[in-house]
Amino acid sequence: MGETPAVTTDGSLDFEQALNPEQLAAVVHGEGAQLVLAGAGSGKTRVITHRVAHLVKKVGIDPEAIVAVTFTNKAAGEMRERVERLLGMHPLSTFVGTFHRFSLVLLRRWGQRVGVQPGFSIFDTDDQLALIKKALGDEHLAESSFRPRAVLSTISAAKNQLLGPADYEREAAGFFERKVAQVYRAYQQALVKSSAVDFDDMLRLSVKILDTNPDLLERMRDRVHYLLVDEFQDTNHAQMRLVHQVIGDSGNLTAVGDEDQGIYRWRGADLDNVLEFERYFPGATIRKLERNYRSTQNILAVSGALVAHNERRRPKQLWTAAGDGAPIELYKARDDQDEARWVVNMLDGLRDDYPLSEMSILVRTNAQTRAFEEALLRREIPYVLVGGTRFYERAEIKDLIAYLRAVRNPRDNYSLLRILNRPTRGIGKGTQRLLETLAAEYGGGIWEALKSSTFSSFPARSAKALSRFRDLVQRLHDVIEELPLPALLDRLLEDTGYAKQYERDDPESQARLENIQEFLTAAQEYTEESVARGEGDELTEFLDHVALVADIDGWDSQRGVSLMTLHAAKGLEFAVVIVGGLEEGILPHFNASGSEEDVEEERRLLYVGMTRAKESLMLSTCRRRRVAGRYQDQRESPFLAELPAEGLEISQSPELFADRKTAGVYTFFDRDAPAIPDLVPEPMSSSGGSVQRGTRVRHPTLGEGVVLEVEGNISTGKLTVYFDLVGKRRLAAKYANLEVL
Repeated sequence: MGETPAVTTDGSLDFEQALNPEQLAAVVHGEGAQLVLAGAGSGKTRVITHRVAHLVKKVGIDPEAIVAVTFTNKAAGEMRERVERLLGMHPLSTFVGTFHRFSLVLLRRWGQRVGVQPGFSIFDTDDQLALIKKALGDEHLAESSFRPRAVLSTISAAKNQLLGPADYEREAAGFFERKVAQVYRAYQQALVKSSAVDFDDMLRLSVKILDTNPDLLERMRDRVHYLLVDEFQDTNHAQMRLVHQVIGDSGNLTAVGDEDQGIYRWRGADLDNVLEFERYFPGATIRKLERNYRSTQNILAVSGALVAHNERRRPKQLWTAAGDGAPIELYKARDDQDEARWVVNMLDGLRDDYPLSEMSILVRTNAQTRAFEEALLRREIPYVLVGGTRFYERAEIKDLIAYLRAVRNPRDNYSLLRILNRPTRGIGKGTQRLLETLAAEYGGGIWEALKSSTFSSFPARSAKALSRFRDLVQRLHDVIEELPLPALLDRLLEDTGYAKQYERDDPESQARLENIQEFLTAAQEYTEESVARGEGDELTEFLDHVALVADIDGWDSQRGVSLMTLHAAKGLEFAVVIVGGLEEGILPHFNASGSEEDVEEERRLLYVGMTRAKESLMLSTCRRRRVAGRYQDQRESPFLAELPAEGLEISQSPELFADRKTAGVYTFFDRDAPAIPDLVPEPMSSSGGSVQRGTRVRHPTLGEGVVLEVEGNISTGKLTVYFDLVGKRRLAAKYANLEVL
């Protein structure tokens, strides 16, 4: 299914030879809107590129009257190249680009009509955060309570709903929203003063241009006769409005997408744009592409059975001519270390059959990569971390490592300066410069300056903050010999309050908390191994170990096993795919416990991961997993129970089997087994050992806490729990997965 054009004897394009019947029907579609439901691996990009070629070559449409939009510059570039090859036309005069590129064209031409000055700047995330922080300061709001990224995310969501500052302020209900409304107004004023727009404004203001200027809207519709949109399931409200403006109710729209691969609801994507397409475009034609050119039938059958449990979808039955292929392997590990060993063993055993670049490990969260990274390094298997930062190079992990280095060796200037104001303690850059000047008088040592000075030449607030920081480092330094490494880290987190700065509901803060917990796990594992080896200076050896693991010079230049999150895997494919960590609280993620809609998106995310596999698909789950350094029992993901048993080949750790026989622990494969001991089968029950107000519990990812409120029943009820590490959370009882302590 390559893009080399098939031609007839007279030199015209032969679409019948190049396309299957369903693809061909979409390509030669006549007037009006059509929705092409393109299942995973069914050749959706091929449909778009051939339709553009068909419109130009066969129908005689002016290439400039066609617009094709997608979501990434990379996808747009590949689409343009394919169309140019099909048409033999370079450069192509058809607009092929992202939504933001299309909006930029509108704003550059007509932005003054909505108050955007010519030559405006486009602010990236760093620029935006700087403005948000300034606005927070101007509104006297502390960053510890109003995390800049969380505030920016909220404002972004408002803009995607086409809400300006005044609109958002009118709708703001709670305390947080009302404060964000103040920041939004100040932030937007700062953008205007800077003659700048952000990426969300590019869409919002483009819609406003066409809404408020009927003459421009008419010119747009006269110019654009055919609109093609890729990845339609990822469109948000603003993008849908823009599509509707450009093409109108009965315009010539080809929307290509797959609601089963909609995994960006958390950033504004609206699945209703696919599910209710006929409501937006009455009389539209709905087509399905169900032939898959990527995976074996077993992979399609098992992944299809999973996603069929979603209610918000249009049914599809993917099939392939590639044959059944091997069954899907499921490994049930004793713990996350056992899981990592198994995964790496499987990959190592396949090296003679597949290049490393055709193998991939997919996980739900960035924190999960740590165990796999270390296992790959121990086996000397090259790997590439795709779309993310290696575990020990993540900012929060580097901060904690800097703390440990400074505590072990307070004369480490670099580490001291890194943690001087992390978390925020009122020591700004001006104070830091004064401190470095003072340190120069003491021979260049930051610690010597901190210990010897009374900071009399500093502002009172800065002097107090520096004194507290010095005392903190000294206090932790004094207990190095007394505390084992995990306990030292616990004390460090408690005394610094470092983790508390991420106690927010936004996905980034939650990911950072998970990474911190994983770092505690790494410390605990290293301590146990160190004791077994009979080694001495635990802290120094751990920091040396971390430095060696993080020293990956040369690895990135090699093409190795791809290690990435499920979100990052969207649009990719590999001969071998392993999806790890299939447990409650991880997949589905604990953030998805609020609604069935959230759980359906998590199910789609697993489906996307499974359908990346061409020939070999493997899944793994752990009976217990270390969280923040301590083992916690895990329940297998409920998604595993939705996979057809006939499509799976199940194996498990011998140690796990021994554990089950000894402890009476069962999994979902033991259909007649009792509930797992100590885990709450009916959280809303009032019988002994159940969850009620005041019950002390443990969550697989959030850690330990106490139940504050119990509402409703097991099927639809909610639990409000205050967790020691991350604060108050409201969970759906059905998915809470709490262990009574």
